Amino acid sequence: MLQLATNMYLSQKVISLKKLIVLARQLKNQGKKIVTCNGSFDIIHVGHIKSIQEAKRQGDVLFILVNSDQSVKSYKGPSRPIIGEKDRAETVAGIEGVDYVTIFDDITPVEILDKIKPHIHCNGSDWGVNCIERDIVEKNGGRIHVLGWEKGFSTSKLIQKIINVYSTPVVKAVFLDRDGTINNNKDGYIHKEEDFEFLPGVVASLQKLTKTNYKIVIVTNQSGIGRGKFTNKQYKTLTTYMLKEFKKNGVRIDKVYYCPHHPEAGCECRKPKIGMLLQAVKDFGISLNDSWFIGDDDRDVIAGRNANVKTIKLGAHMPKELKLEPNHYVKNMDEAVGMILG
Repeated sequence: MLQLATNMYLSQKVISLKKLIVLARQLKNQGKKIVTCNGSFDIIHVGHIKSIQEAKRQGDVLFILVNSDQSVKSYKGPSRPIIGEKDRAETVAGIEGVDYVTIFDDITPVEILDKIKPHIHCNGSDWGVNCIERDIVEKNGGRIHVLGWEKGFSTSKLIQKIINVYSTPVVKAVFLDRDGTINNNKDGYIHKEEDFEFLPGVVASLQKLTKTNYKIVIVTNQSGIGRGKFTNKQYKTLTTYMLKEFKKNGVRIDKVYYCPHHPEAGCECRKPKIGMLLQAVKDFGISLNDSWFIGDDDRDVIAGRNANVKTIKLGAHMPKELKLEPNHYVKNMDEAVGMILG
């Protein structure tokens, strides 16, 4: 007996119309019930999957008839298909339940169905039982099965959604650590104006970044608050001072997020956790995939990696035992910003 193609490679499941007609005859002689279903299948969505699964349940062997590029252009317009016929055919062939696939050039599969003579031909509910294929299918002893399509699934709607998404500018950000990245951390727990000192080149580098469409966001662990080293009020006073100095020098800072908790508090905001980055996403609609993180601490790199942000580490390399590296190592802020701006 002929063995079905469910375990074959995709290229073996996509066959010529001539071979498909011969195969259909052989399978019928073996007593197999042949089911056919046709379509462009241009960008597969869940509606396609459900339709194919339902079609498969109607018989033993499922043939999918895929409209060629020429055919799709004829009835959907010159801008379609989005995906070429070979790729569409192999994608469909990879769906569970599909036994064989062929490509055809006509707008409708009437002539092909006359040659295949399926027991059942499946059609969408928008075409119904009284479709153009009905006469030829029934003349050859078959019947039409109307698929129970769920509303809302459409390649055209999916394409329009993609267009709408990409017509909106992507919001990108550069996330900056504070202590050791923006300012000299000295002995740690910086909370007084007189102890706050910008690292060399930071202001000039951020002036360049200010001229771009990147959001500039500071995310800083301030466990000194949780440890009782200084107060929340002192932190905010210093932050106000820092932002005034930046503004005075023509640097735009869009937001400062901070974690005031003790390292053992188990919060979601302390780096290397990504709570502060996720809050920035909510506030600005940032695409993390298109963003960067600059920091001097291992936790900055881990946080960036956890958030799928490209990372740049200032200074020393990561410990080998972490088995993790930033995207780039640099010596200072100027190199980091230069790398981002290309």
